[in-house]
Amino acid sequence: MKKLKSYHFIILLLILVSIQILFFNLIVRNDLRVSGGAFTSFLSNLFDYDNFVVAKLDNKFNDFQLNQNFSDILKEGPNDYIQGIYYPGRTLKYVKKVSDGYLLYEIPEDLVKTPKNTDKIYLIVVGEEVVFSNNNLLIGNNPSKIKLFSVISETKHGFKVVVGYTIGSIVLYDFLISLPLLLLFAFFYYFTFYYYSSKYKKITNSISNLIESLEKTNELINKKRIVEYYDCEINSPELKLLQKELRKMVHNFSDILEKQKIISKEYEKTLEELEITHEILLNRNIQLISALAEAVEIKDSVTGNHSKKVVELSLEIAKILGINDEDEIETIKYGAILHDIGKIGIPEAILNKPSKLTPEEFEIMKKHTIFGEKIIKSIPGWDLVADIVRHHHENYDGSGYPDGLLGEEISLRTQVVSIADVFTALTEDRPYRKALSIDEALKIIKGMVGTKFSKRIFEAFLKALDRHLNAVDKNELL
Repeated sequence: MKKLKSYHFIILLLILVSIQILFFNLIVRNDLRVSGGAFTSFLSNLFDYDNFVVAKLDNKFNDFQLNQNFSDILKEGPNDYIQGIYYPGRTLKYVKKVSDGYLLYEIPEDLVKTPKNTDKIYLIVVGEEVVFSNNNLLIGNNPSKIKLFSVISETKHGFKVVVGYTIGSIVLYDFLISLPLLLLFAFFYYFTFYYYSSKYKKITNSISNLIESLEKTNELINKKRIVEYYDCEINSPELKLLQKELRKMVHNFSDILEKQKIISKEYEKTLEELEITHEILLNRNIQLISALAEAVEIKDSVTGNHSKKVVELSLEIAKILGINDEDEIETIKYGAILHDIGKIGIPEAILNKPSKLTPEEFEIMKKHTIFGEKIIKSIPGWDLVADIVRHHHENYDGSGYPDGLLGEEISLRTQVVSIADVFTALTEDRPYRKALSIDEALKIIKGMVGTKFSKRIFEAFLKALDRHLNAVDKNELL
């Protein structure tokens, strides 16, 4: 019987250390994958809420609220410009393309939550720059120069999410995990090197059993993401001690996964709370719409029925123009309902005057667009509706009020509501005149092409009017 060679132990040691490190790194990567998925889902949901729309930009990135052009720092999609525009400090920015320009979403840094008391590094990357991290020293750096053991995912809005540990931390953890095994093997080597091959065979069988048990545990992690260790038959007293240590190690890994599950549940709870809050806000908005529309109808009996007609015709024009975005359709609908809400602030003597207004009275009447904008802007996320209310009396040649906007500076949604408003007003009885016929109204509106309306809007209006009148005739027959 030959004595066991020393290199046999070295080979066995390398095999077990490699399995142990692989096992540990697999659990860490699974943990990072779950954390990254939860954080990615959380970030995507933040940008789904229109409450974070802070501005409407035109096609050249002009912001008329701040009277600034942002084409040199902003672009469509996720942006790497981290300095706040509408908020102090750093913010995440996303620019969404709409039919007549862009919507700017801006989320303050302090609303982007990451788990506390964690060694994980969280990065949000746009292009070649880190725009957010729970480690402030990494913000603004090139992510390729940050060495991490990490997983990478991407939100549906194009932000790249990186979650990981530093390479130094992983190397240190691997060393600390392997150290007990190294010490145990040093001890076993000293006592087992002098045994004969029969003893070596027993040890080899025991180690094979250990490896089989570890592989079974590894398979459970991959399939079910749970950690259980199954004791195996071992004849060597020394290796029984090793199995005991391995059992402790697996138990510790199981605790790590349980904590990770708790963190994931907290993320899910936060997302559910955000969805409930969003639904509550929507319901309150609908209640506010109803109350505001009723207030206008009480103030001016003409306006109530007038607004209903403007809504129907506006939505038909939007279809002709190919406006299919649900949010844009809702904006046009509510803008049409409430375009004259500012008349609440106009004296009834002027509002219902049976004769032509004096220049002074007309100046007062013009203020209803500004009054209306102030009312609508008090509702969070309704800036685009407020745009319609303020600008529905603007003219394509720049001669309108209150801001004298020219051409495409007037949003497409506002142009849609504006031409529907003019036609409806011409074909209704007013305190100072009787309703015009449809042909008379069309003749007047055709004469406004190039001054009040664009040719594109006028042609879409004619098609929409034809459909609308046919639908009305059919309803009357029914």
